[in-house]
Amino acid sequence: MRTDQIALQLYTVRRLAATDLPGTLAAVALAGYRAVELAGLPDMPPAELSRLLDSAGLRVVGSHEGVEGLRRDATAVADRLATLACPRVVVPWMPEEDRRTADDVRRFAAELARYAGLFADRGIRLGYHNHAFEFGTLDGTTIWDRFLGALPPEVEIELDVHWLAAGGRDPVVELRSVGNRVRLLHMKDRTAGREPRDAPPGEGTLPFPAIVEAARAAGVEWYIVEQDEPRNPVEDITSGLRYLETLAADSTVGQESRS
Repeated sequence: MRTDQIALQLYTVRRLAATDLPGTLAAVALAGYRAVELAGLPDMPPAELSRLLDSAGLRVVGSHEGVEGLRRDATAVADRLATLACPRVVVPWMPEEDRRTADDVRRFAAELARYAGLFADRGIRLGYHNHAFEFGTLDGTTIWDRFLGALPPEVEIELDVHWLAAGGRDPVVELRSVGNRVRLLHMKDRTAGREPRDAPPGEGTLPFPAIVEAARAAGVEWYIVEQDEPRNPVEDITSGLRYLETLAADSTVGQESRS
């Protein structure tokens, strides 16, 4: 992992952005981020959002877009992302009605494959982001395994290590298993205790040095800091970045020693 591979999922600062988007983007940049993933932002013309991001010195590495929006008008989504020079669209959720049976899951995977072809024509890659429900049982296996088995390789995976752990999976093992199709990684920690919550990377129980090593071996391109419920958004995104920067420095040393 290099420091220029670290980004922020703007969903983490969505409440601040709702009242002051320019100021929030400036705070993200001041914390040290130079790249962001889009989600949870106020509605506005894409050209205006592009101007605000440019003013803050932030590049877009991806955007979360619900499958419902793609079903309504995937071309309009592609047009908006092209205006933002966004290279990836990530579907962040599998609706409940699309995961009740194995056939439902296969149809959903086939649907994402069709959207991947549409976006590829615009130079945009498509991926899917997991939560915990995918690791529930379905017909003797799991929704996740059915889904991955039906998903063509051109659809990328964005693994969320917090939700992997919440679903009973070991993030390091999962990266080693499916890492060749993982290009984005959500770096969200998980606290200990009877009611665990998410936390900035480095402030919980997940083995981030081993996660980074497995991700580097798999060819992950972006390590994206995210929290669903930050305690203090600006403080949390800053501490998360500082921690990942130490791992990036450590991984650089390790790579040099192996070369």
